[in-house]
Amino acid sequence: MSAQFPAGIRAAQAVGLTGAAWLAGNIFGYSFVSIPSLLNSHREYQAPIALILKQWRDMYNAGHRQNPPIAAISAAAFGYLAWAVPHSTAGEVLAPTNAAALYSTAAALTAAMVPWTFVAMMQTNRLLLDRAAATWVPTEKSSEDVEGLLGKWSVLNMVRGVFPLVGAVVGSFAA
Repeated sequence: MSAQFPAGIRAAQAVGLTGAAWLAGNIFGYSFVSIPSLLNSHREYQAPIALILKQWRDMYNAGHRQNPPIAAISAAAFGYLAWAVPHSTAGEVLAPTNAAALYSTAAALTAAMVPWTFVAMMQTNRLLLDRAAATWVPTEKSSEDVEGLLGKWSVLNMVRGVFPLVGAVVGSFAA
């Protein structure tokens, strides 16, 4: 007998899994590609640190606009799956017995990037955003400070990317 999940469950799986995986990749891209490139532009090509900060601010603002809604949609899809799969006739046959717990965990992990940002990253974000303001005048010492802040931000951001990545992995086990 060939049982299949209803289309709504399949759609939610696609949204949750691809959204969380895309989100992780997007976040990791900032830490593994963008920040090293910005710092390289400053160190190797003498791009002014004030310009580097403004470029970081633009990337930060883009991520700030797009990533929380994607995290919310992905987490909501996983939350729906935690509720729907155990109530589905196909869920009894196709889903692992712990699917609801796995989907709930995937939802929580995917959404956890938001509180992580507020708790662990906001101070660094504010310091960098303050320095990206038009009135900030860099000195040699403050340039080193900014490089250190960007490095710290990059590490904190990598940790943030782990949440939706693990959410996607856990969600795939449930699927």
